[in-house]
Amino acid sequence: MVTLKSGHAARTSRALQLAAKEGYESLCATRSFNVYYLTGFWGNGIYTNNGTDERLFVSILESDRARHNSKVEVTTYKAGELLGQLSEFFGGRKVACDDNSYRYLETIFEKVNAKPTDILERVRSVKFDDEISIMKDGGKIMDMVYENALKSMSEGMRERDLYAKVVSEIIRHGGDVIPYEDTIGTEIVAFGENTSYPHYSPPSARALRPGDPVLMDLTLRYNGYIIDFTRTVFFKRAEERMEKIYNDVMEAQALGIKSLKPGMEGKELDNIVRESFGSKKDRFSHSLGHGVGVEVHERPFVAPRSTDKLERGSCITIEPGLYFDGDFGVRIEDSMIVDDLPVLLTNYPRELIII
Repeated sequence: MVTLKSGHAARTSRALQLAAKEGYESLCATRSFNVYYLTGFWGNGIYTNNGTDERLFVSILESDRARHNSKVEVTTYKAGELLGQLSEFFGGRKVACDDNSYRYLETIFEKVNAKPTDILERVRSVKFDDEISIMKDGGKIMDMVYENALKSMSEGMRERDLYAKVVSEIIRHGGDVIPYEDTIGTEIVAFGENTSYPHYSPPSARALRPGDPVLMDLTLRYNGYIIDFTRTVFFKRAEERMEKIYNDVMEAQALGIKSLKPGMEGKELDNIVRESFGSKKDRFSHSLGHGVGVEVHERPFVAPRSTDKLERGSCITIEPGLYFDGDFGVRIEDSMIVDDLPVLLTNYPRELIII
C-alpha cells in the first residue's frame, strides 16, 4: 500500500467518518473530480475504500498514468472483470458512492450494494489547509493574468484577441484553462453591448471602441483547484449612467463580503445583496455565488433557495451583476475563503477603472 500524503489521508478520513454516520461501511468515487480529490489522479477511474484497504481501479488505457500520479494503490481491470473485482473488494459491505451518469456503472453498483450519495461533495465543501494554500497561489496568478490582459488592450482589437491573450497568460503562469459544458469558450471576454449577457460566449470579432465596457469573467485551474474572477472596466471613457451602475455593483459586492459570516445559509447572503439593488434587483439575473474547488461550481451554493451552510474554510465566490439587454452589463467577482473575516484569494482593485 502506498502511504497517502497527509492532505489526502485527512480527506479520506473525513469522508469515511461521514459515511459511517449515515450507515455506510465503504466508500467509492467515480467522478473525475472526486477521484482526483482522493487520489491525486485526474482521469477515468474508480476509487474504492472498504474501511481497511483502498484502491484505484482503472482500465489498461489509464494504468501507467494512474500509477505515476495516484497516491493510492492502482489495480488494472479488464473488460468484463470489474464486477467481480469490486464484489471481492467490498465483500458485501454497504457502499456510499458518488452520483455518476455512467450507465454501465449503475448496473455494477447495484450488484455490489453501492448507493449514490453527495457525501464527497459535502466533504469537499470545506477546504483543508493544503487546499487553501494552493488556492491562494492560484489567486495570485489570476491577478497577474488579469493585469497583463489589461495592459494588452488597444483600440480595434477583437474580443478574440483579448481572449487569446488571457489564455496565453494563464498557461504562461502555470495554470490551466477550464472547459464548460454550457459555454463554447473557456473564458468570457465581452465588449460593449455583449457585456449585457451574463454567460456571453464565444468571444467574437467585435472590435474594441472608446466608451466600451469590457467584462472579463476568468477561470483558471492551478494544481487541480479553480479560481474564479470577474472585473468590468471601461475603455477610454465611461458614460455617467454606466458609472452609476458600476458603483451600485461595487457597493453590493462590498456589502456581500462584509455580511459574510461562518454558519449563515447561502440564501441569506444572496438575499442581503439582492435586496440592496432595490428596484434594479430584477436586473440581477443569477445567483450571488457558488463554491469553488476542484469544480468551478460546487457546494456551498450562494443562491436564493440554497440552504447550504457557509462554513469556516469553505471557498465561495461573491459576484453580483446588473445587466441591461443589448446595452451593457457589469459584474464584479472574487473568490474567497469563509472565515470570521473573509480571506480574499483575488485582490485586483475593484474601484472603477478607465483604461
